[in-house]
Amino acid sequence: MNHSDKIAADKTSLGFEFQDFVYIEKLIDLRPEQTLGLELHDDIHVETATDDASIKDLLLIQVKHSVDPGNVTDRDIDLWKTIHNWLKLVPGLPPYRTLTFQLYTNKSLNNQAFVSLLKAPRQNIQAIIEHIKNTDQEISAAESKKKPDESPNPLAKYVKSVSKASDEELKFIFERFEFHSDNSSIITRISSALRQLSIPKSRVEDTAKYVIGAFKQSKFSRIVKGEKVVITFDDFRTEMGFDRIVRSARAEPADFDRFVDIYYSYERPDTLSFNNSKFHDQLKDIGISDEEIVDRGVEMILAEQFMESLRDAGSFSASENSRLENKAVSDWQLLHNQSHRSTKEDDEAAHQQASLGCYDQTMRTPLKAGDIELPINLSCGKYIKLSNLPRIGWRKNWQSKFKK
Repeated sequence: MNHSDKIAADKTSLGFEFQDFVYIEKLIDLRPEQTLGLELHDDIHVETATDDASIKDLLLIQVKHSVDPGNVTDRDIDLWKTIHNWLKLVPGLPPYRTLTFQLYTNKSLNNQAFVSLLKAPRQNIQAIIEHIKNTDQEISAAESKKKPDESPNPLAKYVKSVSKASDEELKFIFERFEFHSDNSSIITRISSALRQLSIPKSRVEDTAKYVIGAFKQSKFSRIVKGEKVVITFDDFRTEMGFDRIVRSARAEPADFDRFVDIYYSYERPDTLSFNNSKFHDQLKDIGISDEEIVDRGVEMILAEQFMESLRDAGSFSASENSRLENKAVSDWQLLHNQSHRSTKEDDEAAHQQASLGCYDQTMRTPLKAGDIELPINLSCGKYIKLSNLPRIGWRKNWQSKFKK
């Protein structure tokens, strides 16, 4: 294969990739009653079913990609080849109620005669048919003047084929014809479709990659099994995991470090008091100062407000928060057992010392959400909340004394 052949192969491959991306764009827009096929009735087809599962609407899409987009012209081979293909395709289509033919191209539409007529085909049927006949005559005349060793015009066979169709056949096509011309990046259009599903801007690029990967894997698997690439709304949303991908993308990763800024920017009211709280009683009992108790109380209320904001943003669910608190109880339980392993309740001085040790060690033990270590003030706030319920305590006999 010479260099030119390699370039041609690359362009062909790019065309297939473009077709896949257009298919993905259509998947994102798919409705529950619709099915999307690849290279079955056409490059891409969309079936919309009725309640009895018959085909209400059938959309056939020919996808044409050009490395150098330019314009769709009157002598564009992709345009004529598409019309030729549709004429051959019609007799083998399944029953339907309505049918649409769409030429999906990354080229722009110029203002030449044939293209202009096709921009509003239903109003220009007769003029379109006449233009087809005239184009065939012009190309045939030019071909007849060529010398035997000159290469034929590759457009000629498609124009000839289209011109031989009956007026009724041509009318059938062009009454249902639509251009879809868009020279913007297909990746940009996929990203735009995802943004309309409330995917945060910061997560769109990664989400697009996940969706593309899910489709490629599904397509490969179906082809290997000898199956047709026909995907329903439920296939896409559930089997290919699109709903899961969207849910994950909408949930911004929890930024726990932001709590540090919240904590140090908080302005405490002068009258702030936690005298009527369980955690206050537990800390006062082991000799913690009033000032430190207020510090712990501030950590508790800010931690709860912060965790609630994460839940509202979808960054950290209620079940994840519950799991975090259960892990905190487990961590505390180990420290509590170690601190009071040899404590005798009748030796108040030793008991007090062990209780303080349990408290201090717990406050120095940061919690983890998955692999992420929480800021120490946030961890302290969670432990203090648990002592306020109370689910944890510092004395050996904390339950009998405070859990009432």
